[in-house]
Amino acid sequence: MIEPDRTEWQVRCAFNAFCKRVLKNEAINIYNERRQQQAKELTFSDLTPQEENQLLP
Repeated sequence: MIEPDRTEWQVRCAFNAFCKRVLKNEAINIYNERRQQQAKELTFSDLTPQEENQLLP
């Protein structure tokens, strides 16, 4: 809740800081998710011939 003695400028600054923190945390989450996904992925050039043959129908 907004305290009665806070000015409009203080409220704007608090909201601005909150928005920046949310965006920063979301960027960190996206970075971590991408890093985890890349750790699980393999390129076709990294596959052995046996693994390549398993991909064929």
